[in-house]
Amino acid sequence: MAGESILVVEDNGIIALQIAELLEKNGYRIAGTTAFGEEAVAMATKDPPDLICMDIGLMGKIDGIETARQIHEHADIPIIYLTAYSDTNRLARAKETSPYHYLVKPFNERELVFTVDLALHRHAVDRQLRETMQRYQAIVDNAAEGILLVSGDTKTILEANPASARVFGYTGNELTGMNPGDFISWDGIPGGAGGGNLFAPDGWSGEVQLRHRDGSLRYADLTSRIIPREGAPPLACVVVHDITERKRAEEAVSQANKKLNLLSGITRHDIINLLSALQVYQVFQEQEPPGPARDEYSLKIKAALQRIMAIIQFTREYEEIGVRAPAWQDCYSLVDTATAQVSAGKAVVVNDIPSGTELFADPLVQKVFYNLIDNALRYGGSAMTKIRFFASETNNGLVLTCEDDGAGIGVEDKKHLFERGFGKNTGLGLFLSREILSITKISLNETSEPGNGARFALTVPKGTYRQSGG
Repeated sequence: MAGESILVVEDNGIIALQIAELLEKNGYRIAGTTAFGEEAVAMATKDPPDLICMDIGLMGKIDGIETARQIHEHADIPIIYLTAYSDTNRLARAKETSPYHYLVKPFNERELVFTVDLALHRHAVDRQLRETMQRYQAIVDNAAEGILLVSGDTKTILEANPASARVFGYTGNELTGMNPGDFISWDGIPGGAGGGNLFAPDGWSGEVQLRHRDGSLRYADLTSRIIPREGAPPLACVVVHDITERKRAEEAVSQANKKLNLLSGITRHDIINLLSALQVYQVFQEQEPPGPARDEYSLKIKAALQRIMAIIQFTREYEEIGVRAPAWQDCYSLVDTATAQVSAGKAVVVNDIPSGTELFADPLVQKVFYNLIDNALRYGGSAMTKIRFFASETNNGLVLTCEDDGAGIGVEDKKHLFERGFGKNTGLGLFLSREILSITKISLNETSEPGNGARFALTVPKGTYRQSGG
């Protein structure tokens, strides 16, 4: 008790005076007295008291229950009802205004003071609890991780924070009532069948796969802790941290290392074979007298040396694969940048990829778009007038297409198009392009029909493309 202010709303003037005197006697301040509900609303709004003693039957157009309802629209003030009535309908209406207590007339000083003191204490506790809940709610609502409350009885989701929509692809309302097993894969996780790990007595932490609403598979660190409830089934608080980007980067680095190791072995094998051929050509050349045969061996030696130089040059480009982590890159900008790096001549490069379309790829993906345009210009023929890039979404993901109206590619050439060393130039462009794309599981294929120009399709799996900001 610290001199809290109390508004007395009572239609009987004598009782109102008695209540005020008793409260002042016990150290409270009287904020005012009134017999009218409308006046009580005005007084509580203008200068809110710490508590209101409210008679249910009042003078004026509204009773004490309606007065309490209107006051609560503007202020959080605890209310004690004073009434000589105890009928069911009246009490039911009064409950809707969440009173802190009822005092049935007549009552004595001890009952009044005890009720007021208890109501003030309960209101202070409730206020602290609300503030604490608001702080925790703010933390949950602004957390980057998805947070779920799961019922230990039905094993369904009771609540989901805003970040869950980004993690799972469902809105909070859609998640409510779903089973976590609808999008969490427990395959290969001991004890995970049916989501039993979520309700392990000591909680559970581990890495799981998620099935996003768009069909893509994602990775997450999941932590579950039990919230016990007296007289009710426990709850599981499940925190889900999306680690898909990290896993993609790790997988990409792993793939790059495998490719580099493979290239190292292949390159070493090819150079050794060429050096062996050089030794043989040199021996035969030394045995031949000056003339056409000797000149032929000289040409073979020169060709082998040029081939070795081409392989070494290729390894310099290839060794950059996987050095930098994959990142989201704008496809429209990739095409524009590649176009600026080549001389298209009479041909026109048409960029119909929607702005903001991004793919997750090795930074060297710029070379892919350059190689596609460069190949079209090299092999399309003088009749080629247009190279076009466009995008379309399919069940397998996003397809980025590069097509031209040139001479096209022969049936036999299609079989070897992506082999290392095949081609009239270095024979490495399309091989390198496919290797760069495969780091993040993007495929590259030639899909044209003979005589209809060349068409290359990059198929980007779901979860590896997005619109900017996605």
